[in-house]
Amino acid sequence: MRNWPTLNVASGPVEVTNRTLRDQARPVLYHYDPAFVDFYAHTCALLKEVYQTKYDVIIMHGEALLGIEAAAAGLISPGDKVLNLVSGVFGKWFELFVDKYGGTTVELAVPYNEAIDPDDVRKALQRDSEIKFLSVVHSETPSGTVNPVKEIGPLAKEFGVITIVDTVSGLGGEQLIPEEWGVDIAIGGPQKCLGGPPGLALLSVSPDAWRALSQREAPLRGSYMSILDWKKAWIDGGTFPYTPSVSDVYALESVLAQVLEEGLDRFANRHDAIAKATRTGIKEMGLELWPAREEISGVACTAVTMPDNVTDEHLRGHMRNRYGVMVSGGYGDLAGKLIRLGHMGKAAHPTYMAAQLAVFERSLIDLGVSVRLGVGVGAAMAALENWDDSE
Repeated sequence: MRNWPTLNVASGPVEVTNRTLRDQARPVLYHYDPAFVDFYAHTCALLKEVYQTKYDVIIMHGEALLGIEAAAAGLISPGDKVLNLVSGVFGKWFELFVDKYGGTTVELAVPYNEAIDPDDVRKALQRDSEIKFLSVVHSETPSGTVNPVKEIGPLAKEFGVITIVDTVSGLGGEQLIPEEWGVDIAIGGPQKCLGGPPGLALLSVSPDAWRALSQREAPLRGSYMSILDWKKAWIDGGTFPYTPSVSDVYALESVLAQVLEEGLDRFANRHDAIAKATRTGIKEMGLELWPAREEISGVACTAVTMPDNVTDEHLRGHMRNRYGVMVSGGYGDLAGKLIRLGHMGKAAHPTYMAAQLAVFERSLIDLGVSVRLGVGVGAAMAALENWDDSE
């Protein structure tokens, strides 16, 4: 059996804090014990605060992909047109759900190192008045990029289109305000920037989305993927449609509380500062960032184009096996093309950044890549001259 890594700075699931581990180990309660019902309601209230919304929130009990498919299953009827914005692997994959539930995909795609242009979204909506839904990935982790949901959402609203936003890795780290941004269903996950364990799908649902879900010709009910079942059971009745994942809810409450105690702005700014500093270090090393422009780089991870004469497998394997540092490679169509340095949750901190960059540099040198040891770490740390944990 392999040794566990010393440092997990992969692109999710991420390392969790000791507090989260302790809180997740609380005694398991019967889900209708009054203490747990109160605890669940408290967790939902915290989730609303983190989502910065007054919309209803739903916690579905399965990995975040459950929430993404549930949105497709609950909204899309055969023949419905869905404008799917594709800037990476996860955006492209949503088309599988459109096809599965009988919808027709209208694809707006850009290269996987780019971001969607809102002007192109407007043109697509103007060309086709039959589009009912729009899907977009907020933080496209496999590419290390972010899409301008703040501009895209209001455009969709202007045309009466319901928006589905995958913010699994964005929630907490990237700014997101559902009401102001015209986001109807936002799907987040605890295992990325929030810094929790995987196992839950976190949804914010607008009144327009509730109407679309319930007015569908055959509303989805009696299914593990039914968002409407959660509304009827939990929001309207204070009960559960099935047994919730009690210990996962403990962990979610813990990470939400920690985010709010730190402060939403400070939490997001910490991710932004470490991401910018990491990119500074990478450029100083003479390496190429994968995103075409730095302004579309996300805060979840730094995607680096693979250097010449070294493979993803050798580089990541060397970092993991020799130095105990686990990072992520390219995913899907991007496999072998890039390496991703993660900085989410507790890893969005100078200590994790410096250790990760130092091992990255050392590993490149070990594998024959011409890099001056310490140049990336030094540049990254210099970019954090105003960092202060005590503030």
